[in-house]
Amino acid sequence: MTELEPFQTPDPARFAVQATIRYEDLDPNRHVNHAKYLTYLEECRLALRRHLNAELKLSETLGWAVGALSIQYRRALLYPSSVTIETAPIAVGRTSFTLGYGIYDGRGYNAVASTRSVCLNEEGRPTPLPDALRDWLTSRQT
Repeated sequence: MTELEPFQTPDPARFAVQATIRYEDLDPNRHVNHAKYLTYLEECRLALRRHLNAELKLSETLGWAVGALSIQYRRALLYPSSVTIETAPIAVGRTSFTLGYGIYDGRGYNAVASTRSVCLNEEGRPTPLPDALRDWLTSRQT
């Protein structure tokens, strides 16, 4: 089993956001362009960051730079529609963490993905995860 296999099925325990597919998201083939999936992942990741900054009282100067990204497409997203993007931690390191994602429409999963984010201090250098963030990520790791 791959680390992203659990994301083929929605899970209400995961952090999730909804996104509306816009006409401008389409490519000449009349389905959502592959690059737009990254925008949906970004919306979810940034919503999670805002949530954690508020809940855990994290420093606004702590950066979460994406160091790696992987996506596996299964089925095209179509217009008009909306999607649900879910995320949960799949790995937690000293200065970085990896989030897994599932992108779903009414037909099932459309893609699974992962991002590895590196925590950066004010100077842009890798810095250890704050304890509160590490604990939150670890407690929700799939």
